Amino acid sequence: MAEPDNSWEQLPGIERIQHYLSAKGLDLPPAPKDIQAEWSVPFMRWVTANTTSGIEATLQPTDEPGIRIGTHRDIVCDPALYNMARFDAGLNTTHIVLGSNLARLPWVKALLVANKAIFIDRSLTGRAAFDQHIAISERIAKITDQGGQVWIAQAPGRSKEGRDETHVGLLKMLAKARGGDRLGPQVLSGLVRPLVIRYDVNPCDMYLVKERILGTKTEKDDERSMRTGLEGWKGTVRIAEGPSIDTDDCTNDRTGWESYAYKVDHAMEAMNIEGQWAGEANQALEFGDFSILSDGFLKRIECIGESLEEAGNGLDPSTLKQMACEIYREGSTRLNSVPEH
Repeated sequence: MAEPDNSWEQLPGIERIQHYLSAKGLDLPPAPKDIQAEWSVPFMRWVTANTTSGIEATLQPTDEPGIRIGTHRDIVCDPALYNMARFDAGLNTTHIVLGSNLARLPWVKALLVANKAIFIDRSLTGRAAFDQHIAISERIAKITDQGGQVWIAQAPGRSKEGRDETHVGLLKMLAKARGGDRLGPQVLSGLVRPLVIRYDVNPCDMYLVKERILGTKTEKDDERSMRTGLEGWKGTVRIAEGPSIDTDDCTNDRTGWESYAYKVDHAMEAMNIEGQWAGEANQALEFGDFSILSDGFLKRIECIGESLEEAGNGLDPSTLKQMACEIYREGSTRLNSVPEH
């Protein structure tokens, strides 16, 4: 797999980024030597100051190489806020693995390349997808072998139904370059750390409902979600990073890989952080009783409904509450049963 073009200043769209950041009142150097330190981190500090009630970050105080497998609720903010927290803690920032659909926009590609992005094309199938998995696995293995860190979401795309479940296929891809097909999950022992990011408010909640109604999205939808995710109100954002996960007892079969995924999900759950409405959303869905929802959550659901009505995608109140609760719930259904060993 070819190394990415890091000459970000040659990419189209840089002028648009400069204009966008300048419009936020950020006094940034026109030709930064380190775009993360001089552009990205200051911008994410602006995002924190203007769209959150604050960031509560509990990180592992280490630059040990490895892979951070994270929950995924926002296209850009998940890795960007995590890397800002790492930078402010005096730690190295991570490479980030993202869908190539985000790179269709030149200005976004320019910014992501400068922030050590690795793109994966999720539209590929068959042999092309297999070859790409090998290439991505080899790239990530090379980065970690050289002492670097990589952030990757636990599943393809954002969680639209509040399920924080690590895909077994992702774990197998990460292990492939290290002989995972032959040796199993043990090749990743000690390399993976769980990462949880929780938002009190998901500024893209109305778009997630719309995507579920329509069953599709466009390039324009991606750009709107990225901008809204950055500029919309999030409340308090909580970030927690756990210790590395041991896989020495995970066998090289379906049960062993499922056990590994269970370990990741369980480690995330054990960090015990959640958004302000997650608990009531989970409870309402479990018991089918939306009368328990708080006034604050109901007001947010009403705002989602109004946005959908304006776009011609209105829902009946019961379905709207159901979908909103599904977006705001948190956790993994995999944890409802203990895996075999």
